[in-house]
Amino acid sequence: MGKLSLKNKGWKKIISNNKPVIVLLVLLIAMSLLRDRFLTWSNIISVLRQTSINAVIATGMTFAILIGGIDLSVGSVLAISGAIAATLVASGMNVFLVILITLLIGLTIGLLNGLLISKGRLQPFIATLGTMTLLRGLTLVYTQGRPISIFGSDTSTIFS
Repeated sequence: MGKLSLKNKGWKKIISNNKPVIVLLVLLIAMSLLRDRFLTWSNIISVLRQTSINAVIATGMTFAILIGGIDLSVGSVLAISGAIAATLVASGMNVFLVILITLLIGLTIGLLNGLLISKGRLQPFIATLGTMTLLRGLTLVYTQGRPISIFGSDTSTIFS
């Protein structure tokens, strides 16, 4: 009975340490059995496309958190950058130039946050909370609270 008890404890520890992975695998198996299109190449690509932006943002946030900081403004930086990018693409600007401009906008806002924290001696939480609020307001004013459509622009040829 002693050996069996040790084996059970080992499995319990493995399961306890890997709960999110196990839940993901159970969901994957269940959805595969329930929907024949779930494990198709087109669905996998669709899921990867939908999660790619959040994955990039989460990667950056991981580095901020690892060094003991936090950045609350990432969503708002994404919003203002995306709104400006959509407007530029809809106006017919070259997509690669739009990407460069969008990256520069994000870089500038990140630099501003860095200066507020390092030179202004503000706590990262406070500095990025202020930036988040400011950028949310600017995005709302810039878009007038409406979505920006880029259908019919040249992005369809680049991203397909």
